[in-house]
Amino acid sequence: MKFITGLIVSAVLTLVLMAGAVLLLGHTCSSQGLMGTSGRPVPIRFEDGTGPGFEPSTLLLRVQLADPGTRPAAAPFNWRRSFLCEIKASDIAIAGFGLFLVLSIVFQSLLQAQWMRRMLAAGDRTAAVVDEALLSAQRAYVCLREFRTNIVKNPLNEEIQTCTIQPIWENTGATPTRGGRSHVNWKFFERAIPAEFDFPDFDEAGSRILTYDDYKPLVVGPRATALAPLLDIESGVLRQVRDLQGRVLVWGWVEYDEVFGNSRRHRTEFCYQLVVTGSPASWVGFSQYRAFNGADEDCTKKPTPLARGG
Repeated sequence: MKFITGLIVSAVLTLVLMAGAVLLLGHTCSSQGLMGTSGRPVPIRFEDGTGPGFEPSTLLLRVQLADPGTRPAAAPFNWRRSFLCEIKASDIAIAGFGLFLVLSIVFQSLLQAQWMRRMLAAGDRTAAVVDEALLSAQRAYVCLREFRTNIVKNPLNEEIQTCTIQPIWENTGATPTRGGRSHVNWKFFERAIPAEFDFPDFDEAGSRILTYDDYKPLVVGPRATALAPLLDIESGVLRQVRDLQGRVLVWGWVEYDEVFGNSRRHRTEFCYQLVVTGSPASWVGFSQYRAFNGADEDCTKKPTPLARGG
């Protein structure tokens, strides 16, 4: 379709240019006097008026009556005007056909160049998609694999006496992490969990962590796991959770960089609610909480930029 359009445009432009050239040549050649009065001598006849049988006795030319010194000089030969005014219709047709070919080649070259630019742009986009797919398949991706629980029960009634919880991080990617940081927390709520709870980070003494350097580094190899710190929960808290007198949340996060350059920092968050059943309390489980669960753009908080150069 574009090829036909180029031919049509070339033909139209050729007709317009050739029509303009013909009109210009006509105007140029007519200005030389081709359409004006002829410059040939005009004969002058004298009669004495004696009758119809009168025979001309004298025939003079107008140029002969003029003064020889005042006769107009012959115009100098102009080869440009002679060439332009003596051009034939066949010459115009050949020139028009040549112009049509030139315009067709120019338009087709422009269309080919535009098509090549589009193909190159499509190739660049395809290469970018392939690179992104390869990086996504090879990059590190750290998430919570499971909770490892260690429970000590009373041998007399099977009631839980001590409960230790340890989250396990897993890197499902084919490359290790760089500049990793992580932290896990737990908190007991005597009533319902407030909606404005902002999931802060606490140290071992129960105080809020204020500086990024206080977080422990985390390194996870390709397709490997890493152990998070242990969380000890008292038996009294477990009984209150079982009796629905309170709730326990366990939450944490991890931040890390990829081994590939010019990549953004990643973050993964998790939050689970502790579930205790049995009478006496003999079983501990976990239920995913409605908030603070996601990866990268789905996270509640953004990655800390202070560790990007780490």
